[in-house]
Amino acid sequence: KQWYQRRVVITAGGYVPKGQHFFGQRYAQACDNALKSFEADLIVKEKSEETLKMVPRRPLTPVSKANAYPAKPRDFQYGTSPYRLPNNHDEKYFLSGYTGFVPQARQLLAKSYPVITHEALTLHQDVQDRVRGKVEAPRMTRAKTAPPGAIYARKSGLIPNYTGHVPSMKFKYGRTYGATTVNALNQSI
Repeated sequence: KQWYQRRVVITAGGYVPKGQHFFGQRYAQACDNALKSFEADLIVKEKSEETLKMVPRRPLTPVSKANAYPAKPRDFQYGTSPYRLPNNHDEKYFLSGYTGFVPQARQLLAKSYPVITHEALTLHQDVQDRVRGKVEAPRMTRAKTAPPGAIYARKSGLIPNYTGHVPSMKFKYGRTYGATTVNALNQSI
């Protein structure tokens, strides 16, 4: 068989297979040698494919009659999304290497990826259950250190690194932040 014409028109600007391997020759001679090499490779490839077709295939026989890997009973269909599994299921996680989005996983750190994704998916499921009304949201209670409407507690100081304004703090020195912010409004206790 011949796939290409042997004579190449010198002005032809098309692709010449294996043309990059022949240099230092005239264009026509380099193209002719490249096409000969390409055709020789095709013939070798066809012969190797024919020999591969002739190799007899033996059927595989089992080593033992017992099942080497007993199937564990599954309560869910194989391939079920981790989003749909219940929170206590041991397969509710993503494998390491999963590059998709995992909701609620951004704040979880310093654990293995399957553990992080299990906790994140469990947290996400809890949030979704609250949103859908399946579970009652936890009730928030006010702190009992300050009466409602009060900003500064009378009997305790403010937390260090508080960056808001504290009245009368400007001229107090020599004590800790917590000690100087007790009764910041100078009200009678």
